[in-house]
Amino acid sequence: MRKPPEKMPLKNYRVLDLSRIWAGPYCTKLFADMGAEIIKMESLSVYDSHRGPVSPARGIAAYPDGEPGEEPWNRNGWFNCLHMSKYGITLELTEDKGRKVFERLVSISDVLIENFRQGSLERLGYTYEELRKHRPDLIYVSMPAFGNTGPWKGYLGYGIGQEQLSGMAHMTGYRGEGPMKSGINHGDPITGSHAAGVLMAALRHRRRTGKGMFIDVSQQESAVALMGPEVLAYQMTGQEPERQGNRSRWYAPANSYPCAGEDRWVTIAATNEEQWQSLARAMDAAGLADDPRFATAGQRRENHDELDRIISEWTIGQEAYEVTQKLQDAGVPSGPVLRGPDLLADPHYKDRGTFVTVDHPQVGPKQYPGIPWKMSATPGQVRWPSPTLGQHNEEVYGELLGMTGQEIGQLEKTGIIGTKPTGSRII
Repeated sequence: MRKPPEKMPLKNYRVLDLSRIWAGPYCTKLFADMGAEIIKMESLSVYDSHRGPVSPARGIAAYPDGEPGEEPWNRNGWFNCLHMSKYGITLELTEDKGRKVFERLVSISDVLIENFRQGSLERLGYTYEELRKHRPDLIYVSMPAFGNTGPWKGYLGYGIGQEQLSGMAHMTGYRGEGPMKSGINHGDPITGSHAAGVLMAALRHRRRTGKGMFIDVSQQESAVALMGPEVLAYQMTGQEPERQGNRSRWYAPANSYPCAGEDRWVTIAATNEEQWQSLARAMDAAGLADDPRFATAGQRRENHDELDRIISEWTIGQEAYEVTQKLQDAGVPSGPVLRGPDLLADPHYKDRGTFVTVDHPQVGPKQYPGIPWKMSATPGQVRWPSPTLGQHNEEVYGELLGMTGQEIGQLEKTGIIGTKPTGSRII
């Protein structure tokens, strides 16, 4: 097993990661970036769905050049961007020998994390109390869609439904039109971030008291936690806030405006009177700042359509970065609406090292989002690419558990571990 650099702050912690898809893996990604030893455990028959199907169609953007290749489960970009610096193993918990190996892994782990449907591990006989028999100070992070209690606790759910059930989708979209989901499933990374934060608190508690704990992180409630202003607005006024599109309910202008080029946009927001005056001067629009239709924030909101038309006429002939620079120089919040290629080419992100090049054995060198913060004393680091299915079986079972090559070979021979899927099911 590889030893993390001394300065990595979480280098002394080991996490047994049974989580899938995005929420749980995002939590453990944050820990891996800070030096924790993450052992990602998958089943050969029901592996992580972010690896994609066993036999996917060609042309899907998740694969290099749209080609799934002979082992598509190892080439999926969705999986590979979330599991860098993790060890990958396989293990079947439905077999007695697999269960014994699992219990040994639990006994040497600080944390166990999963985001299965509520009760999945319990149905295999692994309650928190049972797991504590193998590691008394274990911290167990459970992240079911609806939590471990309540009438919906056993419901199946994914990020795509969290925005709807939390109220996010009801607030997203344009006035007079139906609710919309965002471009990504916001609930998943939000839950992962919440889980990482509360796990840090649990580790601190264990360091002080010597005791572990069970942590119940509801993916749905993580999304609901962001809806405070909307809930309070209803309690204050008895009315539900209307959908705003790209606009703000508090100030104007606030929108995305067309720029030169195909599907090129710039976002502009004047949040106060000073910024509004600065915007008018930067546009060099005669009389705009003194126009009575736009004299106050309320009047600008009432005449937002006309204001958007005027601003669009100014932006349409200019490059998005050009508009951004002019307005930022004037003290007006603004920025280009970037697409994937723009993100990789953007000079600010390049200077910050936002993306890191990682060479994956079946994908080759690609750029992935790196660590979204900078720490002067204890910097994080992306240390190696995401694991192929079962890539580290020999390392983990041999070096950590002390199993012989013959014992590991027997597990593989009986299908308890391996490197090839045994079914088409994913989770």
